[in-house]
Amino acid sequence: MTMSESSVKVERGQSATLSVVDGDLLIDGGTVEAEGGTVEVKGTVVVRHRGVVKGNLKAEAVRGDGAFTVEGNLMAEDVRLDDGASLEVLGDLVSEDLDVPKALRVKGTSKIEDMRVGGEAEFVGDAEIEDAHVGGTLRAGKFTGEDISVGGTMDVKDIKCEDVKVGGTMTVGRIQAEDVNVGGTLTVTGEAVVEDVTVGGTVSLNRGELEDARVGGTMESSGEVKFEELDVGGRLRLESGTGKSVRVGGLLEVQHDLTLTEGLTVGGEARVDGKLRARSVNVGGGLRSEEVRASGSIKVGRGLLTSMGVKAEEVTVGRHGRVTGPIVGMRVHIESGSTVEDVYADELKIAESSSVRNVYAAKVEVGDSCRVDGRLLYTGEARIGRSVQLSSQPEKVSTLPGPPL
Repeated sequence: MTMSESSVKVERGQSATLSVVDGDLLIDGGTVEAEGGTVEVKGTVVVRHRGVVKGNLKAEAVRGDGAFTVEGNLMAEDVRLDDGASLEVLGDLVSEDLDVPKALRVKGTSKIEDMRVGGEAEFVGDAEIEDAHVGGTLRAGKFTGEDISVGGTMDVKDIKCEDVKVGGTMTVGRIQAEDVNVGGTLTVTGEAVVEDVTVGGTVSLNRGELEDARVGGTMESSGEVKFEELDVGGRLRLESGTGKSVRVGGLLEVQHDLTLTEGLTVGGEARVDGKLRARSVNVGGGLRSEEVRASGSIKVGRGLLTSMGVKAEEVTVGRHGRVTGPIVGMRVHIESGSTVEDVYADELKIAESSSVRNVYAAKVEVGDSCRVDGRLLYTGEARIGRSVQLSSQPEKVSTLPGPPL
């Protein structure tokens, strides 16, 4: 029936069939049947205790402190519930301003400008929300928005937004965003296209493109990652990577190639199973790679293991370091107690108690108590220290053999 009264009240245990309410509608524990599929309230819907609308509901505003269920679509400019109330919409939801203190569940699609949910928000269908603030957990299928803030956990299949902030754990299938900030763990099972990522704990990616990523704990990817800058406090594990620079506090592991336009800095160990390319490489521990090339400098603390060799303008091997594979550089410095193989250099300095296989240099200085197991060829000047073991006499030549790299 059509209601023309200024307001209608449906009390607990009662059921009313309505089509149009010219004023306000108070549902105090009752049920409203939508005549013709839709009930239109030209005022405010007020819910007390528990309210149910069987069908679609169109209203200017929704207020109250009870659990409210709309079994069809809900269209309301302003939805604001109090005192632990929850809202469930089995159809579509359209609202400009929505505030639910406890839980929100929408089975259909959602279009909201400003949303605040104190507890849990779940969107089964697609959701388009400009500003979303959820105190507890957010679950969604396809989610589009501008600013999203979740205090606890976020689990979304596909998200496209500007800024995302999650206090705990964020799990997504595919993400496209400008700024992502996660306090705990970020997991992306599909593709990630993000400008800035800041994560306090762990990041797990499939593949993607990042501009800047700062991770306090560990980061790993099972596919290729393209990036500008990666800064990881603990361990970084990549399938392969292309970017500007990488800084790792602990361990770096790359299954294939790593190509950087600027620097690689690793506090601990670095293992690149393919080829490593960078402008500069600085590894505090040991570096293992198929081949290492740097347009600037390479410095390793302990060991450098390669199958094809290392090449840079400047190469420094730390004290008691060990290098397998040829070293090619303009300036090469082997610190004391180290063991290396063939060295090709313009300027080579070998500190005391080190061992070298073959030396091919324009200018070479061999420290005290060193050993040269093979040939020592030079074109300019050779300075040999005390107690140096030579398998053959140093030989000055007009041309040095070409380096293998």
